[in-house]
Amino acid sequence: MSRIKTFIILIIVFLIIGGYLYYKWGKESFMPSNENIIALNLEKVGKPIYIKARNWGVAGNHEEIVLSMSNKNIPNKDSDYIFYSNDVFYKTDSIQTITFFVPESSISEPLIKFTNPLVIINKLKNTDEIKDYVQNYQKYGLKRITFANN
Repeated sequence: MSRIKTFIILIIVFLIIGGYLYYKWGKESFMPSNENIIALNLEKVGKPIYIKARNWGVAGNHEEIVLSMSNKNIPNKDSDYIFYSNDVFYKTDSIQTITFFVPESSISEPLIKFTNPLVIINKLKNTDEIKDYVQNYQKYGLKRITFANN
């Protein structure tokens, strides 16, 4: 009978420790992230627009780039454009339009789309197209943002 009690106590202890680690695992302090933030000031918008790139995780393989009107750390899926990619390419007309070139599979558009600035998304459909932009984005007059600060 005492073996069963010991076994049950060990299971309970392991469950408590496992639950604690599971809860802490999603916290920024437990798994710090690398971040890169750019504030764009477009003439007709009147306030900065933020492009935030970050990666996190045990292997650093969780990546997202967020276009947001706010400088908050946590993206809002209702109002922010989220790209689940290690980098995106963009250009601005300096007045009120931002054009993005991103892999089609990485896009999460918000429910409430931006009207000022105007956001245009060009979807890169295959690996050859993506590779072309990685190699030639400067030739196309684009800028690149990545979590690695390239």
